[in-house]
Amino acid sequence: MTRPLHSLPEHLQQNSTPLSVLLIGAGGNGSELYDGLVRLHQAMIALGGTGLAVTVIDDDEVSPSNIVRQRFWPHEIGTNKAVALVQRTNCMIGTNWSALPIRYTGQNLGSVDLVITAVDNREVRKQVVATASTHSRTLWLDLGCEGDCGQVVLGRLADRQLDDPWPNAVAHFPDLMSGQDNNRPSCSAADSLSRQDLMINATVAGAAVNLLWKTLRTGTAPYNGVMIDLSEGRQQAIPFMPAQAA
Repeated sequence: MTRPLHSLPEHLQQNSTPLSVLLIGAGGNGSELYDGLVRLHQAMIALGGTGLAVTVIDDDEVSPSNIVRQRFWPHEIGTNKAVALVQRTNCMIGTNWSALPIRYTGQNLGSVDLVITAVDNREVRKQVVATASTHSRTLWLDLGCEGDCGQVVLGRLADRQLDDPWPNAVAHFPDLMSGQDNNRPSCSAADSLSRQDLMINATVAGAAVNLLWKTLRTGTAPYNGVMIDLSEGRQQAIPFMPAQAA
């Protein structure tokens, strides 16, 4: 058996138009990832590309408990999270990115090259996967974490089996689509830190941006995802399944 090359489709390797990205969730993982997307955009521009065209969707507002673990500042308390992030970037570096201060539904996906789910919500993942029949070429980057562990998977919406060319998060972790969500809001930063490690969101987001960077920079994905365990200081790549010998 040989390990196949996982090259990006040609329409994602051309530089004539920005790569369109929909980021679902602007909380712990999402706000950290957003900062990485800004750096990725600037790096692509510096290398002669057209960068990213990012839309962020989130219906939540910045609360005082968000200030420690999420990428917000005290003056943004009460502001919608998506709006706060996008306004900051548009003003500082002149992007023309968009914010949707609403809850995600499958109808919001639109025509994008890459959808990113940065919210541990099974219903959102179900809604994203449900669009696969009409967005079969769309790449899907999923981030998840709990406590001091997390995972990142870069796949394709339509590829729900491990032997598919670009297995997505559901292929690797079927339980992401079942069970109950625990979305209890934090009453304080201390309460939030008691449930999730201070650095888990930054570590997961960093692994996700690094995988995106390597894939977009070279046109080939070096691995399918990353497993992270901060309790033991480990990051382990999730390889693509080897191709079956003819």
